[in-house]
Amino acid sequence: METIVVTPEKEQKTLWFLGWAVTFALGLALWVILMFFADKLIFGLFTVGWVMLSLPFLFWIPAYHRSLEYGLEADAVKARKGVFWRRRITVPYPKITNVDVTQGPVQRLFNIGTIHVQTAGAGGAQGGQAELRLVGIRDMEGLKETIMERVRAYTISGPEEVKKEIVRESDSEIMKHMLKELTAIREALEKRKI
Repeated sequence: METIVVTPEKEQKTLWFLGWAVTFALGLALWVILMFFADKLIFGLFTVGWVMLSLPFLFWIPAYHRSLEYGLEADAVKARKGVFWRRRITVPYPKITNVDVTQGPVQRLFNIGTIHVQTAGAGGAQGGQAELRLVGIRDMEGLKETIMERVRAYTISGPEEVKKEIVRESDSEIMKHMLKELTAIREALEKRKI
């Protein structure tokens, strides 16, 4: 299988800037209220804190957007992200239990969405916390189907090494190996009874 590399669409960056702008506008409204009703010290501290917290996001959003990269490789879905602290996430196909697509109202305006790759160990209810989120994806259904095809292909046929080993072994050799394993299990259980 060929590796497919996907990056978020530029509209995802625009969406993050819109979120920043709404937060900035709320801070501006609070700033105006404090300007008339608060003590000068409180007003000054709020102004400095507000600027120090909000302005770095103007530089962080594009940097974070550039850092995002998703890869559908032969054995796993992988992601790289992070501006200051780089993070690499690998979710092997056999561990994937569910792949969901979500698209909020603002995402629908931009024709993008999020793909949630879930494993049994991710915790939470169905549709809860995902092991890996692919954000800003335009062809959500197509990418979801590609992931699911690879999950099905991997779980039905197994990795290439396992398929090669099965081809090498004859049916009688497989049966002998199974008998040996079952005998070892029975002996271990008998020892526990004593």
